[in-house]
Amino acid sequence: MRIGYFVHRFPYSNATKNYKYGGGEVVAYNLAINMAKRGHDIHVFTTSATYKDSVEKNENITVHRYGTLAQILQRGISPNLIFKPLKHEVDIVHVHIGSSPLELIAALLYTKLKKKPLVATYHGDVIPAQKSITYRSSVWLYNVVVRKVLDFADVIISPSEYYINESIFLRKYHDKIVSIPNGINLEDFDIPYSKEECREKLGLPTDKKIILFLGVLHPKKGPDILLKAMPKVISIIPDSELVIAGDGIMRRELEELSEKLGINDYVNFAGFIPENLKPLYYNSADVFCLPSIMTSESFGIVNLEAMVCGVPVVASKIGGVPDIVKDRENGLLVPPKDPDALADAIIYLLENEDVRKKM
Repeated sequence: MRIGYFVHRFPYSNATKNYKYGGGEVVAYNLAINMAKRGHDIHVFTTSATYKDSVEKNENITVHRYGTLAQILQRGISPNLIFKPLKHEVDIVHVHIGSSPLELIAALLYTKLKKKPLVATYHGDVIPAQKSITYRSSVWLYNVVVRKVLDFADVIISPSEYYINESIFLRKYHDKIVSIPNGINLEDFDIPYSKEECREKLGLPTDKKIILFLGVLHPKKGPDILLKAMPKVISIIPDSELVIAGDGIMRRELEELSEKLGINDYVNFAGFIPENLKPLYYNSADVFCLPSIMTSESFGIVNLEAMVCGVPVVASKIGGVPDIVKDRENGLLVPPKDPDALADAIIYLLENEDVRKKM
């Protein structure tokens, strides 16, 4: 079968620093790669890290990258993504709904003109997280396109059963939703290094308790809530350090907040982390934290990645997270937007090594 995947960003085989992507796009990448291994003819339609179009072909998978002419709200604008996929023939269209409208419009146009079935994987609601009129208007327009795609889709995939009723959009489409949890490749995280060796390779301290946040620095992920929890953590466990691995629109704001809270010496902003270094960061950590504040957190694939590395998770009880993190079994769930509760959960795990090992 010829499958056409429409996704805003598709990771390059080699790390590209100016081409950042999130968990939903990693899911799309793994799905495309593994469907190609099953013998399907895969075409991926996505954006490029440069202004030029390019094509990458490897056995059963062809990646069509369309030049990015501008960036608006950290989303690449690639006009060719809308029309040029029409030159290629696929049997089924699979669009990944993340946070950009271009690939949604492209998939919808292809489906209607070519009369092909449409599958849509829904990675989470996009809710206005900033007050600017420009940002709120762009989110409103994006959500108009999302509704059109969901209306037209033959099948909608939700990564979480729990999230279907949490989402502001999905609940009306129960009759055509299939819940398929996200997965990860276990071998990607099977590395021959101890915790100390991982820390040495990354230049992290070997004599401290490390709390790890790994993800895009966006208000929906709540990294500011984690920073606000740190003064309490430090007061009880002074040999702790927070590693914030990731980049995004909140980077400067978070650095300023860290300075304002007087915790600069306890926070390490590591920047964007390529896929090949993620296992080192997870295996360096004592506790992983995902303090999301919005129901747009449909799954939280980083929780799976932390778990496969044997790291207990502290996460917000929100969106689809409870499908993965079972409170007091493999992690702790806390109310969103509550730095005090977040700090208490982190402190509890750092003080109780036996509980951490059990989780």
